[in-house]
Amino acid sequence: MSGTPSTTTISPIVRRDLKWRWVILMMLFISTFLNYFDRQTLSVLKPVIKAEFDLDDRGYSHIVMAFLITYMFAYTLGGRFVDKVGSRISMTTFVGVWSLANVFTGLSQTLGQLTLCRVVLGAAEPGNYPAALRVAATWFPAKLRGFASSFYQAGSATAAVVAMPMIAFMAHHWGWRATFVVPGIIGILWAAGWWWIYRQPSAEYIPRDEAKESVKVPWSELLKNRNLRGIVLARMVSDQVWYFCLFWMPGYLQENLNLTLIQAGLIGWVPFLCADLGGVGSGVASDRMVSKGVAPWRARKRVLMMAALLAPLAVAIPLTSHLWVAVVAFCAVAVVCQIWLFNLTTLVADVFPRNTVASVLGISGSFGAFGGLVSNALIGNSVGTLGFVPVFLVMGCLHLIAAAIVARLVRGDERAV
Repeated sequence: MSGTPSTTTISPIVRRDLKWRWVILMMLFISTFLNYFDRQTLSVLKPVIKAEFDLDDRGYSHIVMAFLITYMFAYTLGGRFVDKVGSRISMTTFVGVWSLANVFTGLSQTLGQLTLCRVVLGAAEPGNYPAALRVAATWFPAKLRGFASSFYQAGSATAAVVAMPMIAFMAHHWGWRATFVVPGIIGILWAAGWWWIYRQPSAEYIPRDEAKESVKVPWSELLKNRNLRGIVLARMVSDQVWYFCLFWMPGYLQENLNLTLIQAGLIGWVPFLCADLGGVGSGVASDRMVSKGVAPWRARKRVLMMAALLAPLAVAIPLTSHLWVAVVAFCAVAVVCQIWLFNLTTLVADVFPRNTVASVLGISGSFGAFGGLVSNALIGNSVGTLGFVPVFLVMGCLHLIAAAIVARLVRGDERAV
């Protein structure tokens, strides 16, 4: 399979699609950016929201749980929806709905209204990922898929990079409500733009493995698949760490390292920038292995195994009183999280037929959210009495466990594509 046809045989239609795929990839980057920015806002404003609605850590964890419970079920349903209606309709629906929910979050006057808006946000946001993966699998061959997948997913860490300073700035100058309303309006405009520009590539653009593409896999068979079990279990274990980074780490910097919101905004973006660079770099590295003849699934696994070795550095964060040590360790943990999220997603496209990748990613994402839900509940109920040391100790072990699961269960076609 070749991602760039020979210049001596390339047709005008294929030439157009070769250029257009980068526009589509940038749109996916923006949607993923908005997706994470919109969910990150609550955690950055955790002290403000707690004061506004008279909450303690347990009350805050209940809002997060309301989001995650909905997110968990919606991930699977969203993936199936994508495989049924396609990427154009599904992405427009998902981004439009979660953006409206974000606008109304900024207009909430009661805790009930705020929680309801987070539930709707959780129902729509997970659909971005199976839809985006389907687009990437359609427009990019295996030799470029690692980069394409990691590039659009880098929108999440980029959002986390700019979220703290941007949200701190908007909240300081315009009030906390504007931090929800403004991004929500931008998301509504994105949804309109996607509906207008997106289309499928021409039939001659990327040669396809017609046998693999035409395989129809019923859910009863899909759920018995060894690769699905491996990816599902790995995400249920490893995603907990990233959810912790998103929902608890910004508040940890402010409440345990005594930073103000502005100070946290000036520092808190650094780990997410490192995560962005590490995630995209890992995609490029695995693609390079593929171009040298390594089977795509094997290349992704090698990157995952190496990244997991850095995960135990999380334990250093609560054991130090030096801000720079905590930030460096946080950087390492964030890099590991993004490498795993990026490459596990690409691995789905490597080992499953294209017409099932959205469903598979939806199922695995649901279990990842379930892991985040359970860990969030445990943290919210125990951190007040036990402190954060046990939490970080557990987080430092989870990627190693996930690595053992992937090494044992996930296999693919040995041919490099």
